[in-house]
Amino acid sequence: MNHIFKLLIAIVLLLSITPMHVFAASPSSMTITKSEEQTAYDNIVKSLLNAETNTTFNASKISYKDIGKIVNQALANNPSISYYNGLTASSNGTINFKYKADRKVILEKNKKVNLEVDRIIKENIRKGMSDLEKVKSIHDYLVLSVAYDYDNFLKNNVSNDSYEAYGALINEIAVCDGYTKSMALILNKVGVQTIQVTGIANGGNHSWNMVKIDGQYYHVDTTWDDPVPNKPGSVHYNYFLKNTKQLKVDHQWEETAYPVATSSKFNYFHNMNNMVEKDGMYYYSDSKDNLLYKMDKKKLKKTKVLGDKAPYFAIQGQWIYYSNYSNGGYLYKVKLNGKEKKQINSIHSEVMFIKENILYFQNTKTKKNLKLVL
Repeated sequence: MNHIFKLLIAIVLLLSITPMHVFAASPSSMTITKSEEQTAYDNIVKSLLNAETNTTFNASKISYKDIGKIVNQALANNPSISYYNGLTASSNGTINFKYKADRKVILEKNKKVNLEVDRIIKENIRKGMSDLEKVKSIHDYLVLSVAYDYDNFLKNNVSNDSYEAYGALINEIAVCDGYTKSMALILNKVGVQTIQVTGIANGGNHSWNMVKIDGQYYHVDTTWDDPVPNKPGSVHYNYFLKNTKQLKVDHQWEETAYPVATSSKFNYFHNMNNMVEKDGMYYYSDSKDNLLYKMDKKKLKKTKVLGDKAPYFAIQGQWIYYSNYSNGGYLYKVKLNGKEKKQINSIHSEVMFIKENILYFQNTKTKKNLKLVL
C-alpha cells in the first residue's frame, strides 16, 4: 500500500494593528532556474491566478516538502493572486489549493480590481512621469482613497476582502495586506519594480513594499502613512522612501531575503506632515515645528511661507486655507506667497480638504464636519 505523505501549509491570520498574511520571497530567487521547479512554479501561478483547486508537479524530481517554498515565491511575485488560504501537497505529485471564497466570486472580484487598476493608472499616471512621481502618486492615491479597517480590527472582525486589493480598491477599506498588494499591482503595471515585504511592526505581523527608483531600493509603508482613525485629505510621508537603517527603528523583517536599501536621497519627505504638490512646488507643514514651508521639486530649496503653525491645510488656486495653531486653530487663508493673510472663522478647525470648490473641515470641539464654498 502506497503511503501518501501530505504537507499542510495554512495561513494563520494574526490580527494586530497591522495584520498581514502575505508570504515573503527572496528577491534573489525571483527567477527560478531549475527547469522542473520552473515548470512547477508556472503551474502553481497559473492555477492560483485562476483560483483553480489543484495542479501537479513532477514528484520524481521535486519533493512535496519543497512545494511550500515555491508557492511562497508565487504569492510574493504575483499580487494578483487573491483569497488563497493554504494547500495540501502530496508525494504523488498533486497539489490541492484552498481559498477563502468560491472560484466564481474570486474571478468576479479580480475582474473588478483589474478594471479599477486601469482607471487609477489612467487618472493618476501621466506620460513622462519619473518613477519617483509614479510612486508618490500611487502612495498618495491609496492614502487618500483607502481607510484602515480600524473598527473591524478592534472588534476582531476583519473581513477577507480587507486583506486583498479588492478591499482597498473597491471597498476602499483594508488592512496592510490590501495596501501592499494594491501598491504592487499598480506600480508593477506602470513599470516600477515593486516587492512585497512581510515582517513585524508594533509587535504584530505587517506588510509593506519596497520600490526601485533610479537603481536604488527604498521601503514604502503606505499603511503607516495613512492616519488612523482615518482623516480625509491627510497624507503623511514618515514612511515614504526610507532606507533599511531608518525602517529598522520600528520594523523587523528577514533582511537577508530582500535587497538592502542604503540611499537617503529622499529623506526630505520624512519631515512633511501633510503636503500639497502645486506648480512644481511641495507645500507642507514641517513635522518639527508645524510651520508652513514650500520646496522647489527640482532644486529642493526650502522656503518658509509664513510663521504660523499650520498642521492642517489645503490649497485652492492661489490661496492656502489652513488651521492656524498659532491662534486657536482658527481657519485662515493666505496667498501662496505668504501675503494677504486673513482669518475666516473662530472655530478650532482641522482635517481639511477641498473638493469641487468646497472646503471641508472639522470642528475639533464638536467633531462636526463643516464646509465652506470657495
